[in-house]
Amino acid sequence: MQSWTPNLETGNPEIDNHHQELFQLTTMLDNAIRTQDLAKLGSIVGFMEHYVIEHFSEEEALMQAHQYAFYIHHKAEHEIFKVHVQELRKIFDAGISHTHIIFAIRKILDKLIYHVRTVDVGIAGIVNSGHHEKSS
Repeated sequence: MQSWTPNLETGNPEIDNHHQELFQLTTMLDNAIRTQDLAKLGSIVGFMEHYVIEHFSEEEALMQAHQYAFYIHHKAEHEIFKVHVQELRKIFDAGISHTHIIFAIRKILDKLIYHVRTVDVGIAGIVNSGHHEKSS
């Protein structure tokens, strides 16, 4: 199980809270599988839809405000996640097997957590430094 650690903090409390919620979502998925409470899958899909819209918008606004050098790359990754979550919604609404939906959720969550660990940590530099990082 992947867990939140303080070294993943960006320094922006709202963004850090969202990231922590993402890590909690993995626990929620594990609990749904363990207890066979598969009705929670719909809540997880809904959370992910909200996350890729609201959280990504906040991150992108922060990066733009600081003229973050890697904004275009970061936003491109966000767009890919949005497509994956839209596809997840389609298979969920189509009533595809729970096993397939669980696998799809886990795959997206793992990629999102990897994104937090490898890409989002770069935001900490602009938040904590208070200076503008210029794009080339």
